Amino acid sequence: MKSENWIRKFIAIYTGQFFSIISSAAVQFSIIWWLTDSTGGSPLVLTMAGLAGFLPQALVGPFAGTVTDRYSRKLMMILADMTVALGSLLLFITMYFNEPSIPLVIVILVIRSLATAFHMPAMQASIPLLAPEEHLTKVAGWGQMVSSISNIAGPALGMSLLAVSSLEWVLMLDVFGAVIASSILLFIHIPRVSRTEDGVSGSFITEMKEGYHAIVKHPVVLKLTITMTIVAMLYIPLGTYFPLMTRNHFEKGVVEAGIVEVMFAIGLILGSSLLGVLGDRFDKIKTMAAGMLLMGIALFISGIVSPSLFILFIVMAGLVGLSGPLFSAPFYAFIQTEIQPHLLGRVFSFVTSLSLLVTPIGYVVAGFLIELTSVASLFSIIGILIVINAVITRKTK
Repeated sequence: MKSENWIRKFIAIYTGQFFSIISSAAVQFSIIWWLTDSTGGSPLVLTMAGLAGFLPQALVGPFAGTVTDRYSRKLMMILADMTVALGSLLLFITMYFNEPSIPLVIVILVIRSLATAFHMPAMQASIPLLAPEEHLTKVAGWGQMVSSISNIAGPALGMSLLAVSSLEWVLMLDVFGAVIASSILLFIHIPRVSRTEDGVSGSFITEMKEGYHAIVKHPVVLKLTITMTIVAMLYIPLGTYFPLMTRNHFEKGVVEAGIVEVMFAIGLILGSSLLGVLGDRFDKIKTMAAGMLLMGIALFISGIVSPSLFILFIVMAGLVGLSGPLFSAPFYAFIQTEIQPHLLGRVFSFVTSLSLLVTPIGYVVAGFLIELTSVASLFSIIGILIVINAVITRKTK
């Protein structure tokens, strides 16, 4: 039986996560800015940095999920946070005494990505062990809100600190954030799934396959995973092209591009907050479909709107941000409801790895479409494709 103080536990956990995520976002932004400034904006170095940020997590994810399910999920989260802290501390020491090499910075980004590969499934797999099943969507909304606010405020914090100090002192912020998050977790009891419950055969590969089979043998989870992977492939690259849309289609400048980003961020927070209050009152699959439909329509309108109606594009950017949590949070909550707790680490790792691995394909397709047509046409085409996915999701049973 879930403890009656589960809400207080999540307040504590998400408070720690806020410090961890905001400090990591500040450091991530600062490192990328340092690389840009140090190399004169070298496309090769920035591409390597981008790959170092997501590729290790994508490749190691299935293995990380298996490890997460074998051991204490609380321990995995603490070790992941402290690994990030140690990486930042190493870079701080190096930068304090001499100029670090570009390869060292890339290695630190790889370490951060690997730590995330363990932290994310451990966190998601812990939620159903603490929260009642009927409140999983609401809890997912809380998590999305914390993540959205942190990822928005993090770069602003990093930029502010860089303006008054230097990168090495921003790195220390990451150490403090990880220590705070880990310290809070030490006082939170997260139940361990019994090893006898998961029928472990002793083979690591066999356990990893169990996570894969948990997805493919559950028709609804498999269909939703495929749909979400396609949406991720279509949606994630668009974040890069919002400024291009502002500049090329609407012929506006950096101030207007910043307004669009702010509206998108406000939408993210509003969507997460809405789920945090009302999420459990609606069917998860229908909520996912509604979120995809809203995003698809907003993107389609963005692509066909006249260049003179920039204000409408700003509104659509807000709706795109609002729609994201509406389909992602219920998806996580649905998996937490349908998949046995001892398999959740592996399942979430597979799902995340799929989304990350298709992201480069999304960038290639998006770039190809822009070259053939225009950035406005890209928004409309992707909008239509996401609407189709919304219809497919709505019919999933």
